[in-house]
Amino acid sequence: MPLEVFYSYSHKDEDLRNELDTHLSQLVRSGLIAAWHDRKIGAGAEWRDEIDAHIHSAHIILLLVSPDFLASEYCYGVEMKTALERHENEHAIVIPIILRPVDWSGAPFAHLQALPRDAKAVTLWPNRDQAFAEIAQSIREIAVRFQRPAPEKPTPTTIEDQAVAKPRVLDAAMPGHIVKDRATELLVLIRLPESAGLAGALQADDEAEARPEDVRSRPFDITFPLDPTGRPEALKVAIEVTSPDFSPQQQRKNLFVPVNADSDVCPFLLTPIRTGQLTVVVELQWQDAQRGYRRLRTDCVAQAEEPATKPVMNVVQMPIVVGQRDEKLAERLAPAVALPAPVRRSSVLTSPAVKAAAAAVFLISIGGLYFTQRNAWPPPILNTATKPTPPPPRPDPTTEEKAAQRPQLKPDPVKPVSALLASRVVASVSGEALDCREKISKFAIFIPDAEKLASNHPGVVPGIELRRVTALGDVGYRNVRFDAKTGKLSGEVYAKAANCSHPQRAVATYSVVAFYR
Repeated sequence: MPLEVFYSYSHKDEDLRNELDTHLSQLVRSGLIAAWHDRKIGAGAEWRDEIDAHIHSAHIILLLVSPDFLASEYCYGVEMKTALERHENEHAIVIPIILRPVDWSGAPFAHLQALPRDAKAVTLWPNRDQAFAEIAQSIREIAVRFQRPAPEKPTPTTIEDQAVAKPRVLDAAMPGHIVKDRATELLVLIRLPESAGLAGALQADDEAEARPEDVRSRPFDITFPLDPTGRPEALKVAIEVTSPDFSPQQQRKNLFVPVNADSDVCPFLLTPIRTGQLTVVVELQWQDAQRGYRRLRTDCVAQAEEPATKPVMNVVQMPIVVGQRDEKLAERLAPAVALPAPVRRSSVLTSPAVKAAAAAVFLISIGGLYFTQRNAWPPPILNTATKPTPPPPRPDPTTEEKAAQRPQLKPDPVKPVSALLASRVVASVSGEALDCREKISKFAIFIPDAEKLASNHPGVVPGIELRRVTALGDVGYRNVRFDAKTGKLSGEVYAKAANCSHPQRAVATYSVVAFYR
């Protein structure tokens, strides 16, 4: 198994690091070492977490010393400090390599043997290749010595002495964007190195808040005890979560790790109590000692909780008086005022159909009253050859006669019309990008009581809206689909920095609001 070699260097010395990497390529091909540096960090990964993970798993750590290396706060204060601690605990070998002339006599690593020979800076050699060749030869000798099998130990006398160490990986994940005062899940799993682990489980689970890209991993070695027959058996470990920005601030659970399989997923429920970038630390412990840890970061946004809306019922009462039916008038007006079939609307006061119907019925009532009076007087003119003699003038009717002649109208019964509409925030979806390359975050959620959605309410789909909570950069959503049978709402949230010359983090968060009848 190759030894992992970690480069700790300043980016201003990248050309010299590339030359050294070239001279070490033969050791890589022979399987003695596997070199790693920060230029191998993938897009979208947390660079601090990746560097921290590899400097803790490396067997050989190379300090590429130069004036810029000693001036770098991160190289000097973080990477070198961690490297020397692992060297003192005999977990790794630290080798200073002097690239350019600099006074390093008072540095914390001054007591270590430096390369090349006589600690002469590489740039001072007449032939740089000769200097790098000496460095490669020394690293080869150290790698061979590091891999040399240890002398056989005495026959074990206890189960603890017979323990078997095997490589494992700690997976932990929580959503990259969360909402204050809304509970979220932190998931932990211990897997085999070749297993898909937690990322595979999240890929198959559409209901999980965290996505495969949210998984953070840390390799470590786990020691399995042997049973009385000499076979390895499962080990009980403790997972401790420290979360000062959440409630509760500390949790602890036990987890059994099988010998030849992944462990079960261990969930922790956390509720953020403040906004901004929050941190959670996951520690792995057994036999009363810490065996590994992983740090997770997430962005928390504030969102005012929408108050529970009381169902509102709008009732409109419209008494309409209709006169006696006139068949001829009905035949003449039927094509013009045909009443539409009643339609159930979300708001009767603003319904065009109700307004048109009310106006039409009003015209019919006025027209019926007018023609009733017209048919009573005067009588129709007869179409004869001779013009009839007009009747004598009729005296004006009295008030009682007018009342007697007025038709007795019976009003129709009042029919109330009602509409009911209520809204509810059912979920939150989000996306994030660290540069101007577009990042797509897929989501899939299930809408409760999907059969009761107000299908006539406009939204991203009928009865559902995506309300923007946070929008930084070029962000939005697309490809939103809703399956009315299962209640599943799926789609994509995209995000990218608006200014590619000075890219900044782009974030989008939307609340999923359902409207019910």
